[in-house]
This record gives sequence, C-alpha cells and structure tokens, in this order.
Amino acid sequence: MNARLLIVIALLVLPLSPAAAQNPGSALKGFVAPPPIPGYEPTTDPRDFTGVWRNVNLPGQPRFALAPDIKLNRKAQAIADATAAKLKAMGGTSLATPHVMCRPTGANQALFPIAPVYVLQTERKLVFIVTDEIRNVRTVYLTGKHPKKIKPTYGGHSIAHWEGNTLVIDTVGYNGRGQLTIGSVHSDRFHLVERVTKSADGKSLEIDAMFEDPENLAEPVHVKKRWQWVNGAQPLEFDCEENPREDNFAGMLFEQEYLRPVCVQHEGKGEEPSRVVCEKP
Repeated sequence: MNARLLIVIALLVLPLSPAAAQNPGSALKGFVAPPPIPGYEPTTDPRDFTGVWRNVNLPGQPRFALAPDIKLNRKAQAIADATAAKLKAMGGTSLATPHVMCRPTGANQALFPIAPVYVLQTERKLVFIVTDEIRNVRTVYLTGKHPKKIKPTYGGHSIAHWEGNTLVIDTVGYNGRGQLTIGSVHSDRFHLVERVTKSADGKSLEIDAMFEDPENLAEPVHVKKRWQWVNGAQPLEFDCEENPREDNFAGMLFEQEYLRPVCVQHEGKGEEPSRVVCEKP
C-alpha cells in the first residue's frame, strides 16, 4: 500500500469536529468529507435516541468545566485557589486532571464527551458508549429505582423516566473523583439531573441539566447542552497511553494521588534497554 493511499484512508476515518459535523469540508482546507451513508438517517421518533451523536460546544461554554459559571463554596474555592497558587509558583506546570491522565471524568464525560457517543436503546435501558478518548460506557435504566445501597462509581447510577417526550435522567452514587472545574473535583454527594429532548427532525438532542454538590457548590447549577447527529461516523480504536514515559509528566502537579501512573516507562541511556517500573499497590 503506497503512502498516498494511506493518507486518504487516514482522512476518511478522522472524526469530524463539531463545526465540521455541521459544515462538512470545513475541517481541513481543500478536504471534502465523504458523502453521507444512504439510509443512515436518524429516526424522527421523539423517544428513540439510537444512533451516533457528538457534543456541540455552544457559545460561551468552557471545554473542561461543567458550566461557564460555577460558584464554589468557601471550602472548595480555597482548595482551587491553593492549586492555582501552586501552579503559578511552579511556573505554569501542568496540572494532573482526570482527562489529562486518561481517567474517567464523571459527570463531565456524561454532559460533553469529546468523542462521538454511540447510543443503544431498549425498552429497559439506554447504553451510551464512547469508544474513543476517553473510553466509557454509561447505562441509564428506564425501569426501577436507585438501590438503597449504591456502590460508588465514576459514572454513578442513572435511572430515567419519560415526561411527555422528554427523558429525565437522575444520577447519584458518584465516587467523588469526577472533574468539577480545573483544580477541583465533585464529591460523592454530587447529584445530576438531565432533561433530554429530541428535535423534530431527529438530528439533535437538547440537554437541560441541573447539578448540585453540597460539599463543593454554593448553589445548584444549570447548563444547556446540545448533541448533534453524526451521519456515518465510525469508531476509531484509541487507547489512552499506558506505561507513560517519565518525562511525559515530569514536574506535573498531582493534587489527587490516584491520578499518578502506577507503571512508568524509563528510557534507557545509550545502549541500555528501556524498562517499565510499577509501584506496588
């Protein structure tokens, strides 16, 4: 296979940015996106979310925070300020966050995933699958209630019911390791409610979300999100880096120790082989 053909194949499988998804051909100058796949169109059934969706960054919304205006309480704000001061004193060194270290980001991942989301739906549940960065599977149960005793997880426990043609998703049971803002994480008391409504043409999901966290937030926060239908998107195999090289995070600030890599690759000097060293759990 020649190099030119490899380049063409690479371009065909690259995921489109949110802007390019709405305006094919705008991602790369002179690049024309492949035509939509015939017959691969969203259903206009307002209660069928099956398909492939991608988050659209709405004006004024930050990339790595849950909402543009999050008011932390005094305790959480003091922690965030202390982290900012440490970073400044260290000369702008990178901060280890769940996303940077290839870890689940909690509610952050649920509201605006970076990669396309594949939604499978049955009468009993919806399954949100992210195969690219960061790999994640979220199950929303359409029957039953939250169990009395929930084992805390990164994504929490989600149940949902229909109010007309709006799906109301209620999530609790987070493990307290999800990213809230840069420099702060949400606690295990974080509570997320999403109201998801499909557009009449079936090509977008409008998400009205509310979340609260008594441990960190001064007041509940509302945010609106939009997921756009992506015609013909295919999953790319992507694996967050394993056994990272030690210089990849040299000098990085680790406020949360669980984010520190367990196994680190040390480059050999001269003819010495590289080696991977793992810390004992």
